Amino acid sequence: PNSIILLNNPRGVRKVQGNWDALVVGMTVECMVTGVNKGGLSVTVSSLKGFLPKSQIELGFIENLEPYVNQKITVRVTDLDPKKRNLVVSRKQILIEERDALKNDAWGKIEEGQEVTGIVKTVKEYGAFVDLGGVDGLLHVGEISWNRINHPQDVLSVGQEIQVKILKIETDKKKISLGMKQLISNPWDHAEIRYAKDATVSGIITRMTDFGAFVELEKGVEGLLHISEIEHRRIATVQEVLKVGQEIQAKVLEFNKNKKRISLSMKSLIDRPEPVKPAFEQKEEPQDQRNKKQAFNPNLKGGMGGNNPGGLFGNPRDFK
Repeated sequence: PNSIILLNNPRGVRKVQGNWDALVVGMTVECMVTGVNKGGLSVTVSSLKGFLPKSQIELGFIENLEPYVNQKITVRVTDLDPKKRNLVVSRKQILIEERDALKNDAWGKIEEGQEVTGIVKTVKEYGAFVDLGGVDGLLHVGEISWNRINHPQDVLSVGQEIQVKILKIETDKKKISLGMKQLISNPWDHAEIRYAKDATVSGIITRMTDFGAFVELEKGVEGLLHISEIEHRRIATVQEVLKVGQEIQAKVLEFNKNKKRISLSMKSLIDRPEPVKPAFEQKEEPQDQRNKKQAFNPNLKGGMGGNNPGGLFGNPRDFK
């Protein structure tokens, strides 16, 4: 009944008074970093010398170890041999536990539809991963802005703090889908009024293709100017007439909200030019001149006409 049970809190920090017997594997202790060696850091736990491998310092790779010198850090005892005076510790194990604890706590707090603050961790072609405070969410490139963007790095950078909306949570896959553009109104919701058919609008050429040019009418709303609608004359390429960044005026030919498509025309605002006459036109000869050319000339030799018809190229007897 008077027995005492000794418990060890794996996250509790124990103070060691220079006694090897007071250390056990799995114990969490504080250590002082005394120097840098080939494989990691030299440390002391109280007065006992130990070793912190480079791979066990942080969760990720680190290159410069000097900033850790003379710093007091919390570590976990991973290998212990008092006879050989061998002590190995790990900081990474503690960081993993703290990260997992944050994840579990975060998964219990997040809900679909929430607006939260996050930190951009990495930026890829397809989107950015955002740290929501223990869990990461994917912000797809198509969910960043109502505007068309070529690469997420055009608007996001690592370490940037952003506001996002949680669009979908897949707990079984540990997957969170995020959105930024949902925090502002969709410009297409009101575009039908401003860009009705036959309206004259202005915009900036944003990019060009073989079949036409895309025109930004406002942030998040683009129209297509087909190559056949640029000028009345036939042109081989869009670049003959337009350039990126140029401001133009055009007429709306079609507005389709469901497909988010606006068809534009520049030539509809310009009168069709008069046909250009050739620089030289052959004049028609008067009728009396044509009649004279067609009249029979009896003095001409050769041919089949006249009283003494000759051969096709004259009378051969004339050349004897």
